[in-house]
Amino acid sequence: MGDPALVPSFDFPTVWRHGRGQAGQAGAVLRGLGCRAPLVLTDKLLLSLGVVEPVLASLRGAGLEYAVCDAVDYEPTVALFDSIIRDVDLKRFDSIVAVGGGSVLDVSKGLAVIASFGGHIRDYAGVDKVPAVPSMKIVTVPTTSGTGSEISDGVVLIDEERHTKFLVISHRICPTVALTDPLMTVSMPPKVTAASGTDALVHATESYISKGASPASEMFSRRAIELLSRNIAAACADGSDLDLREKMQIGATMAMTAGMNSKLGLCHAMAMPLCALYHMPHGQAVGMCLPVVLEYNAPAVGEKMAAVFRAMGLTGDDSAGGGAPGEGYAQLQDLLVRIGIAGRLRDMGFQESHVPIIVRETMDSAQRPTNPRDPSEEDIAGIVRRLV
Repeated sequence: MGDPALVPSFDFPTVWRHGRGQAGQAGAVLRGLGCRAPLVLTDKLLLSLGVVEPVLASLRGAGLEYAVCDAVDYEPTVALFDSIIRDVDLKRFDSIVAVGGGSVLDVSKGLAVIASFGGHIRDYAGVDKVPAVPSMKIVTVPTTSGTGSEISDGVVLIDEERHTKFLVISHRICPTVALTDPLMTVSMPPKVTAASGTDALVHATESYISKGASPASEMFSRRAIELLSRNIAAACADGSDLDLREKMQIGATMAMTAGMNSKLGLCHAMAMPLCALYHMPHGQAVGMCLPVVLEYNAPAVGEKMAAVFRAMGLTGDDSAGGGAPGEGYAQLQDLLVRIGIAGRLRDMGFQESHVPIIVRETMDSAQRPTNPRDPSEEDIAGIVRRLV
C-alpha cells in the first residue's frame, strides 16, 4: 500500500463567493452566519486609501458593531502576532473579517485558533495540530491575487527568534467564507501584481504535477495555469483592466484550491529558507525556482510537463516521448523576466555556507514529500547552485 498521506482526495470547506461588488456583502454574510461582533483585520495603508471602506460600509449597513485592527503592515512575524494577541481582546469578538493580502488573511486564521483554543501559535506548527474547527468565524476579502490564503488551510509566520519560517496547516482552519471581488484588487501596484500572481502560478503548476494530485485538483490546477500565465503580464501592464484582474483572481483562488488538496513541491519547500536568508518576496522566491525545478522534475512526470507548457501557451519542438517542450523552460523564464520576477542569488548576498541551510530546511519542509521526484540533498544543492 502507498503512503496514506498521498492518497488523492479533495476537500473544499470554504464557501467561495466571487463577483464585482462582493466585498459589499460582508455584513450580510456575517448576519447569515449568526455573527454580531466582528473584528476587522487589515493594514494601515489599505485603511488609509479607502480600500477597506466597502467592507466597513456593509458592516454598518447590517447594523454590526465592529472594531478595526490595522496592525498587519508587513509579512507577519511571531512577534507581530503576539503583539496583536496582547493588544486585542479576542473574547469580545465572534468573527474576523480579514481584508488584505496573504499576510492579513494568514494572521486572521492564527487569531481564530488562539481565540478558540488558547496557547501559543508555535504550539500548532506543523500539520493537523489544530484540535477542531475554531469557533470564531472567518470571512476573507483578499486585495491581492496570489497567495490563495482566502480559502487555504495554512498560516505562515516568520520566527525571527529562531531565524526561520513555520507553517500551521490544517483543513480545520480554512476560512468560513471567501468573498473575492476584483474591485478590491485594482490598487495593487505592478510589483505586487507580479509577485502575487507568480506565487499563484507556482501553486497551480506544482499542484498539477504533485504526487498528491487528484482528478478534481488537476482540473482546478490546469485552468488556473491557463488563467494566470496568459494574463499576468497584461495585468502588470494595466492594473485598471477589471477583466484581467478578474481572471487573475479566479486563477489564484483555483490554484490554491488545488494546492491545499494536492500539496505542492520543491519550489515552495525551497522558498522558506530563500526568503529567510535573502529577504525577498515569497512570489519572487518561488518564481526564481520554477523553471529550474520544473526541468528537474520533468523525468518524473512524463506527459504532464508538456501539458503544463501547453496550458501556459508556450511551445517547443522536442516534446516527443512525453517530455516537456525544451523551449518551454526558456520561454517561461522570459515571461518571469518581463514581469520582474527574476534575479540571481549571487546578487542577493549568497554565500556558499548558505547551501547546507537551504538543503536542510528544504528536506524538512512539509511541501517536499509531494514533489513528483524525490530529491537527494545533492539534488537540492545542485538546484541552488543553478540559481546562483
